[in-house]
Amino acid sequence: MSALAPYPSPEARAAETAALAARVGGELVEYGASVEGRPLVAVRVPSASSDPPRILCSANIHGVEFIAGRVALGLLAALADGDPRVVALTRRAELWVAPSLNPDGYARTFAADGRGTVAHLRGNARGVDLNRNFPRPGGAPPSWLPGSGSDRPGAATYRGPNPLSEPETAALDHLFAARRFVASANLHSFMGTLIPARCTDRAGYGAYRRLCRTFSAAQPRRRYLRLASRLFDTFTGEQEDHQHHVHGTWAVCVETFPLLASFRQHLRAPSVFWRFNPRDPAPWIANDVPGLAAYFAAALDLAGR
Repeated sequence: MSALAPYPSPEARAAETAALAARVGGELVEYGASVEGRPLVAVRVPSASSDPPRILCSANIHGVEFIAGRVALGLLAALADGDPRVVALTRRAELWVAPSLNPDGYARTFAADGRGTVAHLRGNARGVDLNRNFPRPGGAPPSWLPGSGSDRPGAATYRGPNPLSEPETAALDHLFAARRFVASANLHSFMGTLIPARCTDRAGYGAYRRLCRTFSAAQPRRRYLRLASRLFDTFTGEQEDHQHHVHGTWAVCVETFPLLASFRQHLRAPSVFWRFNPRDPAPWIANDVPGLAAYFAAALDLAGR
């Protein structure tokens, strides 16, 4: 048995994704390839409506954050099982689910049994933090805040030589431009928070506050707090900022598995992996899928679709 059980190998995850796509009547879309040549795959679930808007649930842009991909696939599993909240979404919108935006990081983490530094397991095959590799809106300068991105190769948040330098982020940017998603939820771990795209205008900031409240209110077990500020937030090259300001998408980062739950699980985690991921993903999937469904429905209402 794998040291990372119940989390699947890359091959098992790919097979599960294909099986779920078939169960929900969807198709596998290969939208690019990683540094090491692994396919970048999303499941497209067609909508019952004509000319539908599109929504995206993406995950695992950081290699070590396996729980994020489990929640993303949990959304597809809920649809396959007939969950009325998710079924209702597909009547209104075309659902896209990309369970691993960083397949090289996933494979490296699995091969290492989750052992290594955050810097080693977080980035892509070139050590780039893909969630710091998007252009900063408006050409904003780099931030000095901790964790906001580093120009130093080998750092855990190394942003790469230039924005969209990595095939994974460049392929995503092309996907965003081609599909024009109305809303996106980008899944991570392990803060137990909702981090919307940075908005300083009153209307946008207020809209994200309502979207995040809708997400939290639908969570049956652990409700995540919104982490946002009109004054102290900053652009760091993250996916949701790029989606909102460049592609006109309502975009929120969802940090599954709160920090406190991680430390209750292990005061001293046996590896980096078990700091970021719960031993049992099922309760967190059950907790977060209703939030995703509610958030997407509210974003579609906001867009008038």
